[in-house]
Amino acid sequence: MCGSNDKAMPTTLDLTHLDDAGFNKLYGEDIEPSLQAREAERVADVRTFWSRLISGLIAVAVVVVAMLSVGWTEFALFVGFGGAIAVGSWAYWPLSVLNNQVKLKMLNTIAQAIGCRYEENGFSPAGFDEVRSLGLVPHYDRSSFEDWFSGQRFKCGFDLYEAHLEQKHTDKNGTHWSTCFRGQLVRVSFPKPFLGVTVVRRDRGIFNFLDRFGSKLQRVGLEDPKFEREFEVYGSDQVEARELVHPVFMERLVALEAKFSGSRIRCAFESGDLLVAVEGRNRFEAGSMFSPLADPARVRQVVTDIAEILRLIDSMLTAEEAPLVALGNKDVPADAGQ
Repeated sequence: MCGSNDKAMPTTLDLTHLDDAGFNKLYGEDIEPSLQAREAERVADVRTFWSRLISGLIAVAVVVVAMLSVGWTEFALFVGFGGAIAVGSWAYWPLSVLNNQVKLKMLNTIAQAIGCRYEENGFSPAGFDEVRSLGLVPHYDRSSFEDWFSGQRFKCGFDLYEAHLEQKHTDKNGTHWSTCFRGQLVRVSFPKPFLGVTVVRRDRGIFNFLDRFGSKLQRVGLEDPKFEREFEVYGSDQVEARELVHPVFMERLVALEAKFSGSRIRCAFESGDLLVAVEGRNRFEAGSMFSPLADPARVRQVVTDIAEILRLIDSMLTAEEAPLVALGNKDVPADAGQ
């Protein structure tokens, strides 16, 4: 194996080509029974939620009215707002615990079915130092990572996980945090290292000068105006950069950008890794706890989320078929990203 995993894990199910029969088998045999087993618990937790919410809000309202009656208007508003949030969190807590347990069961089952490992959190994010140093994510002050899948695609090891990066802001009202990146990060390990470093970043118009990498990386001029409108390419080896970011790759990346609308995809080639950042929504979630658990649509959304990222990986691997062959990996099928 060429990736970061120690042992090869045979893929028994390919989500990127999963038909209705395959999904029904996965859902009916491996997931639905566990969901049905937790349904009574979900119903009880929903009752607890409404009971806690109503009683808690009544208590907060009584306190707020008492404060208003003695003229503590500003303090009353603060207590009312903060109290409502606290009551909502307290009321939802049992459902939150159940949601997390259902999610873990689903994702572990799906990961096993496709021959991957899965970890919820507490892991060291693979390739993140490189992602950060190459500017594929913005500057941040706080980070969290979850939902790590690791496995193989066409004998190339891959790591896929979600990142949430935040920036800290301080003003007269105190400290605030804002999200500067939320999305999926991917590392694909190739059999042999690249000669140099190639970075494909978003085109920032007149602000492209902020993407200068000093003498290490220089801008690579390409002859595709459609691609150049969306992306800027920098590389330490001009020849290799043009070989990697070739017409098929450029066409594929523009197509992916359209498919993942608003996701602002960027990527880089360094050492033996292809690094990809896909900015967008939080994926791989279990869905609402206010609807029955044993709903195929709940699982279908998770399967679709995973399959879309795997297709992105496949699409980039097949776009790099010629460079991969040159690197010694001759097992990438030509139609893998279709």
